[in-house]
Amino acid sequence: MVAPSPARTPAQDLPQQLIQQIRSAELRIPPYPAVASSLERLGQDGSTLPEVAAIVATDAALAANVLRHAASAVARTTGPITLEAAIWKLGFEELVRLVFALSLGAGAGAPGPLAPLRRDQWRRSLLSAMFCKELAPRRGLQADQAFLAGLLHDFGGVAVLACIESSAIEPRPTLPEATWRELVEMLHVEFGMIIATRWKLPEAITEVIAHHHAPQGCARVYRPLVQLVAAVDQIIAILDRGSTGGIAALTEVPGLEHDERFRIGALMPKVGEQMAAFEAPISRESAPSAIERTQAPDEGWPVDFPVEGRRQAAYRAVALAPNAFKFRSATAMQPGWLHDVTLHCPPESIAMMVNVTACDPTREGDFLIAAQPFGLSGDVKAAWLRLVGRTRRT
Repeated sequence: MVAPSPARTPAQDLPQQLIQQIRSAELRIPPYPAVASSLERLGQDGSTLPEVAAIVATDAALAANVLRHAASAVARTTGPITLEAAIWKLGFEELVRLVFALSLGAGAGAPGPLAPLRRDQWRRSLLSAMFCKELAPRRGLQADQAFLAGLLHDFGGVAVLACIESSAIEPRPTLPEATWRELVEMLHVEFGMIIATRWKLPEAITEVIAHHHAPQGCARVYRPLVQLVAAVDQIIAILDRGSTGGIAALTEVPGLEHDERFRIGALMPKVGEQMAAFEAPISRESAPSAIERTQAPDEGWPVDFPVEGRRQAAYRAVALAPNAFKFRSATAMQPGWLHDVTLHCPPESIAMMVNVTACDPTREGDFLIAAQPFGLSGDVKAAWLRLVGRTRRT
């Protein structure tokens, strides 16, 4: 007698159901950003500043974000600037990159049961675009093409998560974060190739989407671009390791030259500001989370010192672990996003970038934020380790 097969779990059935949805054309792919498409056509035909401004102004939210980016890009802006002045300050090429990223980010940051994972996927896409653009000239590549390759190579992951959220699979399972990430890893290239086909993306970008995990399989003419994106993926993974990674650990990336590591380190002070400019406002809408909460393995040691955020926001650190810390905040913060903070922990202050991993309301009416160091430079990493050592001893 043949023993019955063990029952399959929702986590095992979900990938097959999603693949069936893809192949039956039920996947809802967002349209290619309309304003970006109009600007690209205008750039090919020649354009005037008022014509460009008129196109951007067709999307009020987008125009407001362009103004915000232009103001943050110019030191000591004394007052509001016009849309035409903002476009002139940014330049046409930078404007097209900005509009494209902002248009895609609006959907990636929307509320939903898997919103933290979508936001984290989009965070890494933006970082990839910034780093690829920075390193492209060093490798003889076009900065615009490298930016687009970094931005879109993993965008299939955002589409995977959006598809799960909008799918007809009932009941939608609640699974650990690691399981959802495995599903994204399994399906993101296939979803990305569907996006590339429907958007009619250039062949170079399609090759990046298809082969960024195995650059040796791509067409030889596009290999330098695919290798750059693959290297940047490794850079981001190392920077995401917190106190065990950082700029010094980028020596682990094969083929990354010394001056390229220097370029990434020099870019880091600007990354927090750029990520803040792309941050979506916190929505009042809420949806039941499909991410199973797990108990953190290390709650850390109790501490009490002030933490300062952007625009002098005041927080209070309450716990510290070797690779994370927690602080109280009067306002909510988006998990899966980068923030600049300064830890005022005598006898020194530590200015650093952190990745927010959780934001939980408290009974007192504020929020408990969990964060992990991101992209620590040598001096900052040394200061962080000293703080951990002092806290451990006391």
